[in-house]
This record gives sequence, structure tokens and C-alpha cells, in this order.
Amino acid sequence: MSDTAAPAHVSIAGLSKTYKSPRGDVLALSTLDLELPRGSFISLLGPSGCGKSTLLKIVSGVEKPSAGSISIGGRAMDGTPDGLGMVFQRDVLMDWRSILNNVMLPVEFLNLPRSEYLPKARDLLNLFGIGEFADRYPWELSGGMRQRASICRALLTDPQLLLMDEPFGALDAFTRDELNMELQKTWMRTRKTVLFVTHSIPEAILLSDKIVVMAARPGRVVEVIDIDFPRPRPLSVREEPEFARMTRYIREIFESTGAFAARGAA
Repeated sequence: MSDTAAPAHVSIAGLSKTYKSPRGDVLALSTLDLELPRGSFISLLGPSGCGKSTLLKIVSGVEKPSAGSISIGGRAMDGTPDGLGMVFQRDVLMDWRSILNNVMLPVEFLNLPRSEYLPKARDLLNLFGIGEFADRYPWELSGGMRQRASICRALLTDPQLLLMDEPFGALDAFTRDELNMELQKTWMRTRKTVLFVTHSIPEAILLSDKIVVMAARPGRVVEVIDIDFPRPRPLSVREEPEFARMTRYIREIFESTGAFAARGAA
């Protein structure tokens, strides 16, 4: 059950983002307010173009907001925050580096001692079931195995805030289910704060403490929904009547805002 009393790890207040263009400015996010309790799993759910990925880029420090503020751990954010991990939809592995050396990239970027983190990298690869492929190259692995490696890379330096931008969207349904279960186990063990972007209503319900339902451009929060299914949640929870009721409720929200499955909220 979600811990609504947990203190905020990330606080977002009045956040807006406008992209300048010669053909007219584009308002991507509009006066968005959001709090992520420490150790919570929060999903951003909404149609394509509603600003979910833009919000992740702003929280990661890659983009700057046009207005509003973000604080992390009670401190105003200025640049890329410390203790941050990022997983993208594409695994962005380097094909000329072994899987192990891909996982070790954050250690190189941060100039950390390789000898200290090498055993951790191997432990993570073993934990995610690809330890025997540590010396293989990305092009030798399936999409699901590559994405496992990218999650290992994001976790290597033990970040307290994990941003995940639709990490399983390109995978087949079976592999996606498998990685949903692996991610849930990892989150329950580490209790990192996770901000997870998805277009899938069932995936959001399965994984989340809270679902932030967003409307189409300009992106804004329509509703924040608490998810109270006990953990660990098996895949079979999707067959429960309450799960179906919640799925219908979220679909009705998208119908009421005019942004439904045809625009990505599947």
C-alpha cells in the first residue's frame, strides 16, 4: 500500500515549459504541480504529446522550465541533480562495448573507482538474469536482455531517484510482463523514488503507488490516483474486478478530456 505520509523527495510547483519556434511558440506543460513522496513509485500516464517525456527531461536537468520550480530533497534544483538514474525507451547501449563495460559507463563518467564498482556491476547483471552475457556485445542480445542491461547501468551507482521514460514500450508483451515483475522486485528491495512514463493503463496500475493522469497539450495534471493493491503484485492481479474497475475509470478520464486510445493512452 502506498505511503501517503512519506515526505516529498521531489516537489514540482507551477511548472511550465514553452518551446520557441519561428512558426509560433508551443506550450508543452502548463502550471503543473506535483509531489513525489520519497521511496514511491509514480507513473505518468497520458496520450502522446502531453509532455510526459518533457517533464522527465526537466527533472533530470536536461531541459530548463520556462516557469515554476523543482526542489529535490528540500533543495532547489540547479542543473543535473545528484543521485539520479535514467532509463530510456531505447537501451542506448554502445555496440562496440561489452555488456559489462556498458553497465560500467556511469563509473567512468563520474570518475569513480572501477575496482569498487566492477563486482556491483556483475552482481546486478546476475540479479537481472544476464550475468553469463557480461562479455557479450549488445548486438548479440535480444531487446529484453539489452533493456535489462540498461536498467543495471542506471542502478549501478545506487541512485535515489530513478527516471524511466517508457522503458518497456518497444518490447513484446511477454518480455514486458517479465520485466515489469523484475522492476517491481527491484523497487521493493531498494525503495528508490521512481518516476515512470508509460502509455499503458494496466502497466501503470500494476507498478504504481500513484498514477498521475495527464491531459493532452498543453500537458497538465488531470488527476492523481492512489493505487492500493497489496505488494508484491502478481500479473494475475490484472484479472481482479477492482483492477478492471480502475482501468475503466482511467479510460473514462481520457474520454472526458478528448484524448483516448487513438492518441496513445492504450
